[in-house]
Amino acid sequence: MMNIHRRNFLKISSLAGLSAFLPTQAGFASPKDTILEEAIRARIYEKLKSPVMIQTIELVRTQGELFVRVVSTDGATGITQCNDRMNNLGSLLKGLVVPFFTGKDARDIVFLTEEVYRVNSHYKYAGMPFWNCVGHVEIAIWDLLGKMSAKPVHQFLGEKIRSQVPVYLSSLTRETTPEQEAEDLGKKLAETGAKAIKIKVGGRMRNTPEDERRSRLLIPELRKRLGDGMTIYADANSSYMVKEGIEIGRMLEDYGVAIFEEPCPWEDYDGNRAVNKALKKIKLAGGEQDTSWFRFRHLLETNVYDIVQPDVYYNGGLVRALKIAVLAQKFKKGIAPHSPKADPLEASFLQVAAVCPSLYGFQEYPARPGGQPSWYQPHILVKDGSLTIPESPGLGIAYEESIWQKAERI
Repeated sequence: MMNIHRRNFLKISSLAGLSAFLPTQAGFASPKDTILEEAIRARIYEKLKSPVMIQTIELVRTQGELFVRVVSTDGATGITQCNDRMNNLGSLLKGLVVPFFTGKDARDIVFLTEEVYRVNSHYKYAGMPFWNCVGHVEIAIWDLLGKMSAKPVHQFLGEKIRSQVPVYLSSLTRETTPEQEAEDLGKKLAETGAKAIKIKVGGRMRNTPEDERRSRLLIPELRKRLGDGMTIYADANSSYMVKEGIEIGRMLEDYGVAIFEEPCPWEDYDGNRAVNKALKKIKLAGGEQDTSWFRFRHLLETNVYDIVQPDVYYNGGLVRALKIAVLAQKFKKGIAPHSPKADPLEASFLQVAAVCPSLYGFQEYPARPGGQPSWYQPHILVKDGSLTIPESPGLGIAYEESIWQKAERI
């Protein structure tokens, strides 16, 4: 087996980026991209010659946050902070995911992440809750492997093609007036040097008269305050039916908005496709709630969206995100992973961004990130409109050891 890994490593090491892993048409009906998987696994085995056996996987709470910690039999540790969804998913994590990964060789993470779906009929739990649990464990294991090899995770994933990621400031509120929103975003743009923003339209899976009025006043107010050179994206969070989506979409086009995100309910692929077909000057984006390779393929090949937005946690981790990136490149579409974070959760997205050739446009960063606590370094901060890809071992986040002494095991 090691000879095969070695040959694959030598074969792929001379190829640039993920474009080498585009599936042939004959192999395009399956989410298993063996070339990509073997290439990543070969990189792991090249850097880590001995097994890395997983001894424990813990869900712990400290500093008001949940974390997944993976500990190897020789005491090495991999960590990821948890997203908010994990507050309600502990039983699924501990009942299905943790028992499967415990006792396995972490170097086989690429294939383990797919096998956990098949074993014991876990596929019957398919969806964001299941894959979000898998994603947290997968990402913590990548942190473990990176730290054990003293390498950043992106060196396992592919050839680095960028060191900086330009961001848009993502406004996550619908509670401001158009004037307040424009003034606030203008200040944040000046502070960060960002060249793009994303605002909310509609009312999040509804569209009341008040929501409609705010949306129609907000866009011209932003253009007046921020100028024609500002890149604007708009997120509807599934607020519209098809007719409404087309109408608001045309208004967005009139004001030069570049991306319209999930106008119709996110499960309504036909509705979103109809909006996309009717609009000519704006790109549609979506997919943050989707977790199926087959569904992403359907979104791309039937032109539901121009840009897909898998969340690296919701969708099951870093390698599954890269598989969607390969799909997007195959269909000449873009990928812009959902990641409205300014904390350690953003580090995992940045590891994918380092190697992803189909990354489209500006990437997400919250417009109102809040404070940066002292118990981890480095802080995830925008400078001159961009985030820097971490180069420290693992995910690139170092935590103060003292916080684990007070951690509560969940």
